[in-house]
Amino acid sequence: LWSKYFVLVLALPLGLFVLIDRDARKCLATPGPYVAAAAALIVMAPHLVWLVHNDFLPFAYAEHRALPSRGLIDHVWRPLQFGLSQLFFLIPSLLISAPLFYPRRRNPELPIAMSADAFDRRIVTLLAFGPIATVLTLSAVTGRGTVAMWGYPLWLFLGLWLVLIARRAFDEMRLRRVLLTWAIVFVALALAFIGNYAVLPRYDHRYRAVFFPGSDLGRELSQRYRAATGQPLAYVIGSMWDGGNVAHYASEHPRVLIDGSAARAPWIDLADLKARGALVVWTAGDPLTLPAEFRTIAADAAVQPPVLLHNRRGDSSLSVGWAILLPRPSYANRPSAGP
Repeated sequence: LWSKYFVLVLALPLGLFVLIDRDARKCLATPGPYVAAAAALIVMAPHLVWLVHNDFLPFAYAEHRALPSRGLIDHVWRPLQFGLSQLFFLIPSLLISAPLFYPRRRNPELPIAMSADAFDRRIVTLLAFGPIATVLTLSAVTGRGTVAMWGYPLWLFLGLWLVLIARRAFDEMRLRRVLLTWAIVFVALALAFIGNYAVLPRYDHRYRAVFFPGSDLGRELSQRYRAATGQPLAYVIGSMWDGGNVAHYASEHPRVLIDGSAARAPWIDLADLKARGALVVWTAGDPLTLPAEFRTIAADAAVQPPVLLHNRRGDSSLSVGWAILLPRPSYANRPSAGP
């Protein structure tokens, strides 16, 4: 879902390229760039309107995930950490493309003639590395943390760049080596996946999100809430992960007030939430103490005995704190306290 915002980190280096590159500047005297910009705005207009009406919520999510700077060292460490993570995840792709370059033949192999000229190579290089350079620069300037998976859409043009600079005939020998390398990488990744999720959990007991007992959590809390209130579960107050699991797996599919904040979920009618009641859920901290971030909206929620759930694999368990915000029908006719 975040890939559509890839255009933001591509547009900046592309705009600089148009201004700096002598050959690229010539396009400014043609209608092409302006027609393209108008077409892009027309296509994006519905989404831009949605962003304005919803307080740019996707960017609030990114703001929430990007860890704040702790000091000067983060301006160096955070971009370095992100760059190293991207290099690590590119290893399979680089291995598959290696036969384009190595081994070199004993007899001199002249580069093949290509229709791409120096300008083509410059702009493909920009498309391949401009987005990652933009992200690294932003991280270095702000010191904010980045998430490794945000790098997935940044490398869409890397394959084209590799083929362009290799300038080697894609003959039968290279094709066989590429296919063999791809098969080895594919099998290795499959074995690593099996090892990580079927073998290692028996020994390292690390937390793995895929083993989170979401279905048990949703079913158990939904049933307990209904038993205590006699009402179906309409709202959940919790983190995106905890509340989202309850909302997905509970039979009622309740709405989630993310982090107990109306700003994180502006579509929630707070008056309706208070009138119908809500379930508060958390998995971090003391399961017998309502987290501070939920007290603004659910200060009088009644904390319930913790629920102990077993993870999908392994022998580890999860202690879940939860509380009931009882329905207050008198709120039904009051104006919403939402944003």
